[in-house]
Amino acid sequence: MKINRLLSLLSIAILTSCSSGKNYLDGKVFCFNTIVQSILYEGNNNNITDIKNILLEYDALTDNYAKRTGINNVYTINNSEEAVEVDPKLYNILSKCMEVSQKYELFNPLCGSLAKKWKSALANKQILDEATINEELEKIKNSTLVLGENNTVQIIGEAELDLGAVAKGYANDIIRDYLATSSITKYLINSGVSSVLAGEKNNTDGLYNVGLPLVVKREYFKAKNIFISTSGNYEQGVEIEGKTYSHIVNPITGSALNTNDAVVVLSDSGYLGDIYSTLLMMYDIDDIKTFEQEENVKTIVIRGTEIVYHHPDIEVLTH
Repeated sequence: MKINRLLSLLSIAILTSCSSGKNYLDGKVFCFNTIVQSILYEGNNNNITDIKNILLEYDALTDNYAKRTGINNVYTINNSEEAVEVDPKLYNILSKCMEVSQKYELFNPLCGSLAKKWKSALANKQILDEATINEELEKIKNSTLVLGENNTVQIIGEAELDLGAVAKGYANDIIRDYLATSSITKYLINSGVSSVLAGEKNNTDGLYNVGLPLVVKREYFKAKNIFISTSGNYEQGVEIEGKTYSHIVNPITGSALNTNDAVVVLSDSGYLGDIYSTLLMMYDIDDIKTFEQEENVKTIVIRGTEIVYHHPDIEVLTH
């Protein structure tokens, strides 16, 4: 048994081009259990502060591990037996999540308790036992998230909410709209690798080099004005008896084994891209190709240290 310590999947070549002198604003903040870096080639420090505040606000609203002062967040909902009035922003996130869950059953925001128990087991290098899995699946099956009037939310049943697959991407959607309103087009918001909002780079073509260090041949692709969402077992995966278990769990079977080791999704929506990259960890290649057409996204699929599929419109280059 060993923890899978693969290199971080996604890197964006940005700072190397600025080594001759800093010509950008750089803001960092700890939220969503990671360091989020905001780089602006335009604007001012007030814009950096506004972006930090957006990130911190959505981190607080979607936190399912701790109560936050002065607000009702996901933790509050999970620990209340009655309807809770929440901020309209959180209500909107939940509404969008429920729309996606009705379309794709492999995405279920009520799998929070199951995910927590898998994480706890894997932290001790153990596989979650079948009895516990079945108990958690029954909770999910018999629970409902009720979105009522006046922004009230209630869980009927014993399941728990988990917005880990959507929170960073949704915050990036808000940031994109803010930057557009501020007439800022040259930027990069790197939310802990898994959720990246790439505007334009401060160079001739505006393209960023997006690297895939997991891949043996050191492939990369170029991108701008796009959301880049990544899911994988490269950070939280745990290898037990030759199988790599992930923090991404199947809400139908309860399994923490995925079909793919990593999936990158290029899309026009941060929250949808993040959800889709999580979903597609459990899809085979043919189903992913169909999904791309239906949802108008482009993907890169990695198994082991190799790209096993990428959308034809993504030009994969080699260093």
